[in-house]
Amino acid sequence: MKYVAILLVVGVLVAGILGPQIFFVVDEKQVAIVTRFGEVKQQVTSPGLFAKTPFVDNVTYFEKRLMIFDAPPDSLLTKDKKRLIIDVYARGRIVNPKLFRETVRTENQAASRAVDIISSEMRAEIAGDNQAEIITTSREPIMNRILENSKPQLALFGIELVDVRIKRADFPAEIADSVYARMQAERQRKADKERAEGAEIDATVRAEVDRDATIIVANAEKNANILRGEGEAQAIQIFADAIGSDLDFYSFQRSLEAYQTIFAEKSTIVIPADSDLFRFLQSPEGLTKSDTAN
Repeated sequence: MKYVAILLVVGVLVAGILGPQIFFVVDEKQVAIVTRFGEVKQQVTSPGLFAKTPFVDNVTYFEKRLMIFDAPPDSLLTKDKKRLIIDVYARGRIVNPKLFRETVRTENQAASRAVDIISSEMRAEIAGDNQAEIITTSREPIMNRILENSKPQLALFGIELVDVRIKRADFPAEIADSVYARMQAERQRKADKERAEGAEIDATVRAEVDRDATIIVANAEKNANILRGEGEAQAIQIFADAIGSDLDFYSFQRSLEAYQTIFAEKSTIVIPADSDLFRFLQSPEGLTKSDTAN
């Protein structure tokens, strides 16, 4: 029993020592290569538990996750001879660890080579594009062309290039102010033009409204004058008809109007008693004394 326990302990120790020398684990975020005396004997690109020759085989792990290749900002000349400051980055992953180790060996060295390749392709691409295409809507096709041209070169290092993106595309500092000033002046010119067009439309509408209002008022005054004239004509006709039918009533009415005018200011007036003015005061029928005597 004692010997069994000793053998068990020895077995555990041997397994603890030999286990890492015989087996190795690759997780989903890694790729690995197995080398023997510097020569690559095996490459592993999928996760799992794998075996190797103890003490003579070494395992080197590389990141399977995306690597960022960040190029420094560069001053580039466009097709229309205008300079832009371009800041670009790319992303890629190791897909062939054996080739990767044989060519660039480390991720830092791989990033340096990737930046050189991408910067070179970007410089060539920008030289064939106009400034407006780079800073506006045509940027995506430009990035796709840089990606397609860079892919085969990075594949030689065991790297798959996934995408290329422009972080920034600006004017150089020495011309940025003048460019922004021109842009502001252009926007101001458009705003002034739109305001002037609006004022012209407003003046036209107001003139049309004033003209229509003048026509409406003139027509209304014309119709009012016509109606007023017709009313006055009817009144005169009615008045004339009344006079023609009763001359004595007309004489009486005119006398009353004269009384109202004469006595309105309470003035003293000396008039002969037999004046026709007072004939309705002397007799309801308007007969004077001379008429009565006769």
